[in-house]
Amino acid sequence: MSSMIPGGGSADSTVVATPRLTFRVPPAFFELPVHETEEQVGQALIELAQDVYPQGTPELWFQYAATQLPVVAEMMEAGVDYAGFCLLDLDGRRSTATVTGALLESVPDGRKMTAASVAAELAGLSGEEAQIETVWLTAGEAVVRFTADVTTLPAEVTDSGRPEDVEVGKIAVFLPLRREAEMVLFELSTPCMQDWDLYSDLFFNIVNTIEVHGESPVEAPVPAQPADVPPSGPEDATNGVHVPLQAQSVRDVFG
Repeated sequence: MSSMIPGGGSADSTVVATPRLTFRVPPAFFELPVHETEEQVGQALIELAQDVYPQGTPELWFQYAATQLPVVAEMMEAGVDYAGFCLLDLDGRRSTATVTGALLESVPDGRKMTAASVAAELAGLSGEEAQIETVWLTAGEAVVRFTADVTTLPAEVTDSGRPEDVEVGKIAVFLPLRREAEMVLFELSTPCMQDWDLYSDLFFNIVNTIEVHGESPVEAPVPAQPADVPPSGPEDATNGVHVPLQAQSVRDVFG
């Protein structure tokens, strides 16, 4: 895997870069410490908890860090190069989404893949519930997969304070690199299905900033995103949060 190291961006964005890849995420995103050493991850998560819950207590920060530690460990093991999430306040209602990114050094058997071949392979692996499309990004032709899963959110991140089963909408973008047997993989997931359109726009704004160094950009129109998206999930609860999150407005998230 190739490292994606956060660098200095403009006032309204964060730049994440490697010798091979750059992209931009909005400034309001909190970043998970997927690049820290095993010894430093715990402290980094405590510091993240303090940013997320600025009015929290040491006990709450430790609990949050303990909850996130296995998630970050799993991401690190999977080779995730970037992981960030946003927390929105939408007219008093909490909303969240997570974005991850990875640059895969090779694809199976070292074969170069095209968007068409990736789409065909995903169609064979995905069930009928998955929707697969090809789109043009600034960096080239990519494949998009839309899915929806059911997952259990821990009590620490729910408004009710109890574990909840929720539907999670997901978008995955697979961008084969033309000159190398490499694949760029970006994913968005959100349990807030009522905000699906907002996060779809946000996600495609991010992936449209991907630049691959050493390759000429492909100029092509970006088609409108498909109207069919995963079905709406349950409404979020709005009560029971005793410690306020550092939620951002929509303007903050889009920069």
